[in-house]
Amino acid sequence: MPWTYNYSPTLQIVEVFYVGRTTAYDLKESTSELIALEKEKGVNRFLIDTSEMEFVASMIDILDLPEKQYIEEEADRSGRIALIMPTSLRTKEAVEFYETACKNRGWNVQTFLEREEAVRWLTDDKSSNKTDSGDGS
Repeated sequence: MPWTYNYSPTLQIVEVFYVGRTTAYDLKESTSELIALEKEKGVNRFLIDTSEMEFVASMIDILDLPEKQYIEEEADRSGRIALIMPTSLRTKEAVEFYETACKNRGWNVQTFLEREEAVRWLTDDKSSNKTDSGDGS
């Protein structure tokens, strides 16, 4: 399993770490588990660290998350997902595609270069409509 997560009751966020090769199966399984956690704990803020991820799935697999799986599994649309950008070019392209696909379907997702910025955005209720990606673009 190339991913792990920690729930922070203090910050009310779930921090997810992807490390190494991540397949379509891994994305689907981790998404299901995190949506279940969202419902169980009532937490809808996720910090996803992709800095050490090696993305090996297809762009269609990414598109299926916000377009199908989030809806079928009833993810909380009012939640926020902050992504720490990876170093790998292919994975970076995949993360940027995911951000765009999510935003185009009404999900609140932002990319960040620094963890501190991402945590600030996740915990700041005034930033729910923020459009700045946090990465200077």
